[in-house]
Amino acid sequence: MPTDVLAPLGGLTETVRDGRSLTVVATHGSCDDGPTVKVLETSGGVVLSASTTNSEDGPCTSELRGEKVSVKLDRPLGERIVLDAFTGRPVPYGAWPVTARSRN
Repeated sequence: MPTDVLAPLGGLTETVRDGRSLTVVATHGSCDDGPTVKVLETSGGVVLSASTTNSEDGPCTSELRGEKVSVKLDRPLGERIVLDAFTGRPVPYGAWPVTARSRN
């Protein structure tokens, strides 16, 4: 995964009691130093942009890894929505990988 390309978030796993910190699972590949997450805060939402650091060229496996990343907010999350810049959708809450329940 190139460093200048956004990566999908795997899920929101935790919010600190005071609401000023979130833990998300950010995805990355096998040939980089791991994920980084940037934050854009507005009055109605928090947009998280995940990417990778120090990607290497050459042959790599195609596996997608998930790593927990803590994100600090300028003010408490409150009722604001948390969005993934990659998908434009709300970040799902839960452990990664998030799987949908099947209907019986």
